[in-house]
Amino acid sequence: MRDLFKLNRYFKKYKGTVILGALFLILGNCFLVGIPILIREAINHVERIVQQHGTEFNGLLDVLSHHNLGWDLTRTALWLVGAVVMYALLLFATRQTLIVASRRIEYDIRNEVFEHLLKLPQSFFSSWNSGDIFVRATEDISRVRDYFGPGVMYTINTVSRAGIIITIMVIVNAQLTFWALLPLPVLTILAYKLSGYINERSNIIQQQYSRIANRAQETFSSMRLIKAYVREDHQQKLFERESEEFRSQKLKLAFVESIFFPMLNLLIGLSVVLVVWKGGIMVIDKKILVGNIAEFLIYVAYLTWPVASLGYTLNLLQRSAASNTRIQELLRIPTEIEDDEDTDHSITDLKGAIEFRDVHFKYLSSKHETLKGISFRVEPGQHVAFVGRTGSGKSTLVELIPRLYNAGSGEILIDNHPISRIPLKVLRDHIGFVPQETFLFSDTIAENVAFGVKNATPEQIEKAAEKAQILENILEFEKKFETILGERGITLSGGQKQRTSIARALIKNPDILIFDDSLNAVDTKTEDAILDHLNNEMRGKTTIMISHRISTIRHADVIYVLKDGQIVESGNHQTLLERDGFYADMFHKQQLEQELEQI
Repeated sequence: MRDLFKLNRYFKKYKGTVILGALFLILGNCFLVGIPILIREAINHVERIVQQHGTEFNGLLDVLSHHNLGWDLTRTALWLVGAVVMYALLLFATRQTLIVASRRIEYDIRNEVFEHLLKLPQSFFSSWNSGDIFVRATEDISRVRDYFGPGVMYTINTVSRAGIIITIMVIVNAQLTFWALLPLPVLTILAYKLSGYINERSNIIQQQYSRIANRAQETFSSMRLIKAYVREDHQQKLFERESEEFRSQKLKLAFVESIFFPMLNLLIGLSVVLVVWKGGIMVIDKKILVGNIAEFLIYVAYLTWPVASLGYTLNLLQRSAASNTRIQELLRIPTEIEDDEDTDHSITDLKGAIEFRDVHFKYLSSKHETLKGISFRVEPGQHVAFVGRTGSGKSTLVELIPRLYNAGSGEILIDNHPISRIPLKVLRDHIGFVPQETFLFSDTIAENVAFGVKNATPEQIEKAAEKAQILENILEFEKKFETILGERGITLSGGQKQRTSIARALIKNPDILIFDDSLNAVDTKTEDAILDHLNNEMRGKTTIMISHRISTIRHADVIYVLKDGQIVESGNHQTLLERDGFYADMFHKQQLEQELEQI
């Protein structure tokens, strides 16, 4: 709960609105509490009329027709109507201030969390389930909003209404007040005892909800694979297992709530019985009037919701606390990769000279280093390539250049500037990166190609698509560039997705181009066509190409051969073949595979 109170900093921005809403709520309760007083006076007035003039009138109309007596009752009725109307207006004003402020705070928190997520390093997204992240950024934030909206409103309402009502009750008759409020401490203790359990159970439920969301997200994203392997029943069973656990935890919480709320009604009913019993005795003893019993019964009814909301509010606060713990856990994760005080903001342009000096890197989840003492230099405009078997560290190496990860030790420089000193926006704006795993958004093809460029023209988009050898395929679609892609680009084939991703990098016209095995899904003929176009595009640009296929990188100026995270050979294609080493062995094996495929 202490972490929950730290959220009060969000109130500062809307403190005027929150204070005004609190005043509306307190003032509304003043009018609400005035209603039983008016009813008490009306009943007592009628009682006095009956006692003094009971034989003079035949009914209510006769009373109302009497000038003095009728005006007194009419005036009381008008005051009642006025109090009810004012309470309704003030309640409306309360919700338009406190609840609206809570929605604005929810907006601020959601944006803060999303902005923080965007700044987190790639290592975070590699180790966290996307379903869990999604739930924390959506469902958990909605529950935290309950603290700012209903939580604050119900708390102010409970304290102000109960304070005003109990004060008036004590002033009217302290003895009857004691009997009316006798069951309430039991209810308070019950709510306190159950709040800890509710908090624990709410946290477990949110964690399980994250697992359900992650299971659903994985299922929907891999639907093509599931259908291809006829694993629908298997996935259904996995989802049912997670849903059953969620249902079980929710039922345990519902069981506690099913005890609390009937107990609440029982204790409130007991208060009513005690008021009628003790009040009746006091009326007989002429210590109070009949109107006081009606007044106290209404007060007890008025206290029903504040007391009920005490348990409800505690429940809300416990759930908000549980969700806030999960959100704060997310926000406490260091961004690691961001501009800091050492960043040199005078650097606004890059030529493309890249140098690695004894670079080491290890993933947090791994015991062994992925890169071990990598050193090389790429001159501006030079075309270099890295080749090696799967797991040799090729993709990791190029992901260090745009700082998707930070190197563990050693130094990486661009134009002789350590990349940690180059502003992130400048660094990444000058790099066109085509990742190994292509991701396309559920948007038009044009928007996917133009993703990295603001206000791209149709001509720029079409030209980039032509360079990536995807234009012809796009024009075959009915809506051409306005074709909406399915989730993750499922509308396109693997090769088409890769070429769209290449077009996305080329449209930026960057000084540094990085291709991370981005042609592995296209055939040899298409690969040759793309490379022919890329040769013109790469002229004058520093280009790093990663591949496990030698045919893709054989024309590079310098080829670095990676094995177990180390550079074991370097040189151009012909030089490496003449050395008859690891590279030559890979080349001959791949040639043999191609010959076998042609048979």
